[in-house]
Amino acid sequence: MESGERVYHTPDSPWYERTDIDPDTGERWFCTEREAEEAGWRAPNRASANPTSASVPTNSSGSCMHVVNVNSADARELEKLPGIGSVKAQGILDYRSSHGNFASVEELEEVKGIGPATLEKIRTCVVLN
Repeated sequence: MESGERVYHTPDSPWYERTDIDPDTGERWFCTEREAEEAGWRAPNRASANPTSASVPTNSSGSCMHVVNVNSADARELEKLPGIGSVKAQGILDYRSSHGNFASVEELEEVKGIGPATLEKIRTCVVLN
């Protein structure tokens, strides 16, 4: 970028398909958005884009914008799951703190506020390891 800003792109970004990484210019790969942000990079301004449903996966089509490990994620990461806001994210953290790691995705229904409908929204977006 001419402005010198450091912007990262994720697979759900409308620019992801057109992004080339050039390490010689200081660009780099990150494994997580958190790593990118901790290194001083920022998310793209999605409001200026005109993403289409083909360029931005949605959970309704069976793909996830973010895959989250519910056994290690913090509240901010959990809130990236569809239908999970701050209250449900805290509920997941509280349950995990009281009961240990989730042994199955279905165990998420034990968290207050997560029922069958929410579980189906997040099922393909959740990993346990």
